Amino acid sequence: MEADMDITTQRKHLLHTLNRLITDDSSIELDDLRSRAHQVAPILTPGLVAADIESVIDDIIELRKVELRLGIGVVDQAEFTEWIDERKPTVELTRWNAYRELLFERNWAPNVIANLDSQTDRLVELMGDPTVDGEWARRGLAIGEVQSGKTATYVGVLNKAIDYGYNLIVIIGGHTEDLRRQTQQRVDSDLLGFDSAFTEDHIDATQAKRLVGVGLIDGTTHTNVLTTTNSDFNSAAKRTSRVAIGGAVPTVFVVKKNAAVLRNLANYLKQQHASGRLSVPLVVIDDEADWASINTRGEDDVAAVNAAIRELLNSSARSSYMAITATPFANVLIDDANQEDLFPRHYIQALESPSNYSGISRYFGDGESPGEHAHALIDDVADCVAMLPYSHKRTHLVTELPESLHDAIATFLVGVGVRRLRGDGASAAAMMVNVSRFNDIQTRIHGLTQAAVLDLLDAAAAEFAMPSGGGMSPTTHRLLRMYEREYSHVEFTWQQVRAELIDVLRDVRIELVNGRTTNERARRRSEMSPSAREAEDRLPTIFVGGNVLARGLTLNGLQVSYFVRRAGAADTLLQMGRWFGYRPGYEDLVRIWIDSDVVDLFRYVAEISDDLRRSMREMNAMKLTPEHFGIKIRRHPETFMVTAASKQRAGEFYDGKVLVHGHKFESVALPPEADARARNRAALRALVTEAEATTQYETSASEQGGHMIWRGVPRGAVERFFLAFRGHESDPYFGLGNPTATVPQIAQYLGEAVNGEAWDVVLVNGSGSPHAITTHIKQAVSARNQLDLLDGRLYFANRRVATGSDIRNVVPRSALRELQESLRDDEKLTETTIVRRGLERPAILLYSVSSKEFPESQETPIAAVVLAFPGLSPQEEARALREKAGARFVVNKVFARAHLGVTDEEELEEGE
Repeated sequence: MEADMDITTQRKHLLHTLNRLITDDSSIELDDLRSRAHQVAPILTPGLVAADIESVIDDIIELRKVELRLGIGVVDQAEFTEWIDERKPTVELTRWNAYRELLFERNWAPNVIANLDSQTDRLVELMGDPTVDGEWARRGLAIGEVQSGKTATYVGVLNKAIDYGYNLIVIIGGHTEDLRRQTQQRVDSDLLGFDSAFTEDHIDATQAKRLVGVGLIDGTTHTNVLTTTNSDFNSAAKRTSRVAIGGAVPTVFVVKKNAAVLRNLANYLKQQHASGRLSVPLVVIDDEADWASINTRGEDDVAAVNAAIRELLNSSARSSYMAITATPFANVLIDDANQEDLFPRHYIQALESPSNYSGISRYFGDGESPGEHAHALIDDVADCVAMLPYSHKRTHLVTELPESLHDAIATFLVGVGVRRLRGDGASAAAMMVNVSRFNDIQTRIHGLTQAAVLDLLDAAAAEFAMPSGGGMSPTTHRLLRMYEREYSHVEFTWQQVRAELIDVLRDVRIELVNGRTTNERARRRSEMSPSAREAEDRLPTIFVGGNVLARGLTLNGLQVSYFVRRAGAADTLLQMGRWFGYRPGYEDLVRIWIDSDVVDLFRYVAEISDDLRRSMREMNAMKLTPEHFGIKIRRHPETFMVTAASKQRAGEFYDGKVLVHGHKFESVALPPEADARARNRAALRALVTEAEATTQYETSASEQGGHMIWRGVPRGAVERFFLAFRGHESDPYFGLGNPTATVPQIAQYLGEAVNGEAWDVVLVNGSGSPHAITTHIKQAVSARNQLDLLDGRLYFANRRVATGSDIRNVVPRSALRELQESLRDDEKLTETTIVRRGLERPAILLYSVSSKEFPESQETPIAAVVLAFPGLSPQEEARALREKAGARFVVNKVFARAHLGVTDEEELEEGE
């Protein structure tokens, strides 16, 4: 193993050296690259043979393919003055240069570093010039992607911010101590350059430091730090009396997103000046800013956190606040008087991800086609759902692991063996198991997982010591079966992998990660030496947990995920996808066990996220402001859902505005009563009959054999449909909204649709058996597994009625081709794009649905409906945003509880 480690280290060293040598040579030829490699390798890395050198050359070629585009932003130009270009020649960027060199050592692609340089320049400029005197405050938002490197970006921003003159840095690093500690470790390495815990332990020693990260590159910089990997801020701590806030040396805090901690820090800072307020330029980075703003744990707590952040910002007369999130559906963008101080009124900037980032669209596709990594998704989790239903309680009894989880564990172990054969044994390898939000159940799953791995080790130790031709027990045969099922494509035989597995099984750790284990894990880690911590971090580890694993926490080397959870709101679900990110050298080994309905919801989230980024580009071109972009987000149907969920605690009802243009609406909650179902089915028949009398139908191309489309049906026919059709009373769009209403809420806005005098009526054919609609029209049923009956309502568990191709099939092929040709190279023809820009007129899609979960639907399918409204032109949308236009809807607590993840307080907790 020592020899392998030495070769691995030498390969990394050669890769770094070559990367630096050719940084400024974008046109280098392969022969020149090979020549340089073979010239320097004998001197710098004498242990490498020719095959090792050629492998490093291949890595360099792949590295140089990685690209990073600059993000687009929306800025209030009336309150912004560019300043960086003027000051850059006079400023020595000591910290940024050290950080830049650290990224080279980590083998970042040269052009990615160059564009990160430009991106951080832009962000620092938007934060404001710290040398400007007087009183000022800047408020902004940076939107990244989950696990995409947002921390690397904001740490780069902070290195430059200090270089340019910001003197006081506060990073709000997450709502748990695990997240805060993880952020502190990154700040120690990439911003401070020394181990904060070591400094705390040796506080009485002069200049006592253990250099790490940027400190090993340039140890000349000095920074005060009043938080460490061992402890959050405490104004009574001994070290606070030894720091002069506002002096020549900058001060950095990494604190938990906790109201008491933030208030304590704000009070401490105010006490550092006789007037009760500092004048030094202050930066506050609010990581995962949407969590602090969304009401997830009760109205009072959220108000306290937000008030504490505002108090912290007010501790200095010169402050700059940058919120960072991947999911901007949050209260920072909701026009609430109490939140005004946190609204990003000066700028909103999108952070682009490098081309080697594997995000939501690469795994889940774009709604029209599967993702590049769709092979990584395994929906074989029915046994887990049967054993541990989504709606389980804390007291649910778990006595064994589902077979699918045993398979996932075996797959992880085999994959680790493959990585070791590839020379990647010194890197972290992780598996995530997330099946419950309750601590008690997580503890039980953790114990059962330990037992399962121990059984595998015992069996492998006994059987793999025998000749390869020997028999295999069912326990060890699972390892072979998962190799053949998932990894038969790799370059190593089963015999080669098998030889690695005993060591892998001996090394593997199983760690329980939740609120109960935080302090004990922190204590244990603090007692370890740095080298011991590093060695442990390189061991393959299975992390078992729930909500702590689901937001913010980075699992280095995440290879296999077993994720059997649901989330009602888009932002919550997106944050749970910890498998997004970068998987160099083992992307082909990534596997995700996940429910197919959750996959559908991820695809939906991908579409709306892309839609908002496209909107930012359009709004930038039209010179609109962050206020207008905030309205755009607030008018999105998904934000209405998230907002509704957060507001339910204040009352039974929530009402808000939605911009219907450019969106589709689906009847995801339906009445289960026989008479209501019969009325809805009669409404469907009546509309088809009226459409038949109006025009001849055409047939679209589809996987199910073609949908029937009647084009240009008068709006009156659709309005008459909604005199009879009803969603469940809790549905915010297809329910009545209030007892005196006579039509569903969405029906009130049919006349607002672009070209809405005539509609396209679409009878969608599914994959099931045909049922008669009229005397000569039949419709194939859409067979759904997750049309559930719960608490007196039928609902689609994944909140989707339409499949990805249904809207596409409404648009004529010639129009689709024209739309495709009009897209930029970086745009995809998604369902959202088709709705916004491809529909000539509004469409109503009619479905007949059956589900094995609701047996009555087998004989008499259930009528469901989707409405699609064409988008406004950019100019019309800009006017609507300026006028704060929108259709008003009401949602009640029943719908929020069923569909948006709002549950009883007991269920929101993890059992602590």
